[in-house]
Parts: sequence; C-alpha cells; structure tokens
Amino acid sequence: MHTLPNLLMSKRCLHVFHRSIIQSKCNSRLAHCNTLFQFNSSPQLRPFSSLPAQIATPVTASTSSLPTFLQFARTQLRNATHRDLLRFRYSSSRRPPRRPNWLDSINGNVIFVVIIAINAGVFLLWQGAKSTYQTTRDPTLWIFLRNNFLVNWENITSGRAWTLITSCFSHQDIEHALFNGLSFYFMAPGVMQVLGNSRFLGLYFLGGIASSVTSLVWNRFYKHESISSHGASGAILATIAFYACAFPRTTFLIFFVIPCPAWAFLPGILAFDVYRSVTDARTTTDTAGHVGGMLSGIGFFLWRVALRR
Repeated sequence: MHTLPNLLMSKRCLHVFHRSIIQSKCNSRLAHCNTLFQFNSSPQLRPFSSLPAQIATPVTASTSSLPTFLQFARTQLRNATHRDLLRFRYSSSRRPPRRPNWLDSINGNVIFVVIIAINAGVFLLWQGAKSTYQTTRDPTLWIFLRNNFLVNWENITSGRAWTLITSCFSHQDIEHALFNGLSFYFMAPGVMQVLGNSRFLGLYFLGGIASSVTSLVWNRFYKHESISSHGASGAILATIAFYACAFPRTTFLIFFVIPCPAWAFLPGILAFDVYRSVTDARTTTDTAGHVGGMLSGIGFFLWRVALRR
C-alpha cells in the first residue's frame, strides 16, 4: 500500500522536473532572441550608448521577457514608424528651402533708395527735355526719352521691347510723380519685408509690364487709339494692391486726408478705374494701365498664398 503513493510521488516529481527543464529552455531561447534583436536594432530604436552595457551584462532568463518584448513591439516600433511617416509627410508637403540670392543679401533700404533715385532721375530728364525744347527747339533729348522710356505701339513694333522695363521708372508730370512717389514711400518697405528684395523686384516689374501691356492692348484694339503710357504707375499700384491684400485692415488715407480701410480701398479704386476705362472718359490718366497694375498685384498675392498650401 505504500508503493502506490511513492510511485505517484515520483511521477509527480518527474513531471515537475521535466516542466521546469522545458520552461528554462524556452526562457533561455527568448532571452537569446531578445539579445540578438537588441544587437540588430537600428540606432533610432535603441541608443548606441546603451549597447555596451547590454553586451557586458548577461541576460538572465525570466518569465517577464515575453511581456517586455511585446511592449517593445507595441510602443517603440510603432512610434518609430509613426515618426518616419510624419517626416515623410512634412518633407513632401513643404517646398525645399530656396537657395540664397545675392539680391536678398543686400540691405532692403538700398533697393528702396535706388528705385526712388532712378524714378527721380528719369523725371528730371523729362523736365530737362521739355525745358530744352521750349528754349532751344532742340528735340533730341525728348525723342530719346520717347523712344526709350514710353510704351506705345510704334516702339514695340520697331523692336524697342526694352521700353516695357524702362517705362517702369518713367514719370512725366510732377503731380503724377509726387503722388506715386509718396505712395511708394509708405507702401514699399512693408511689402519688401514680406517678400524680400528679389521677389519685391519681381512684383515691381510684373506690375509695370502688366500695366503697359494692358494699356497697349486696350487702347489699340478697344479704343483704336495710339496712346503712350508710363509703366511706373502700374508698378507702384501693384505694390499698393499687394500691400492691401496682405494687410487688409490697414487704414489708407485717400488724398492723404480721408481714412479708408485697405479691404475697401482696393476694390473701390479698381472699380473706379474700370469704369473710367470702359466709359471712355476723356482724361490724361492711363486708367487701363492702372487696372493692369492692380490686377497683377492681386494675382501675385494669390500666387504666394497658393504656394504656402
């Protein structure tokens, strides 16, 4: 009768001993796999500074190896993949940084003063040409300015396409020059700070060229008249239009007296010039050129907004 309990006890001991051996082997294999995974993990998932300590310290088998491995797989691997996805989205949605431009390295005040100086110099040449012709009847300087600083059908068809650029600095009347000069003085610095030197010059010449082309086409094919235009008004109105779009709550002073918010000033002056162009109002102001300049400034602003999306 004592033999049966002893036999059962021995079988139970063998079963426990066999189970402990199997468990120790499984734990040792898990620990070995975990050690290999730590060696093969990338520097982003496991800091390189922690590897020597893991190599020097032997890994002991324990029953908590499997939960540790699962926690690692659920947290660190997922976070690493998530970071890579965000990095890919950021790199694909943002444009690469623009290369440094030598124009942007120049002080903006230099560009500002140079534009005003060129406009003032061309204006003085016009005044000198008028005075010379009135006193000596010599039209040489007048003809030179007309052929090189005015946009008209004759100059364009004669191959003097550079007048689209040179007319951006041309003023002939003192009232015209004074009004445009003051507007440029107050608006240009803010626009230059937003765009930078190179983009500001692009806006300035875009406004002048668009103004001249609009005036040329409108007067040639709609009014059937030959009118010479100065592109400086369109260049400055493009600057004003961009400023009004970028800072719509800014207060403008109409004729330097009447306050008006920028969001109301821009569509108001645009509608006024469109009306005067369509109704063929007899005026010395090139209203069609004004419309082209303002539309180019608005278009430039919308283009810059579209690039940031």
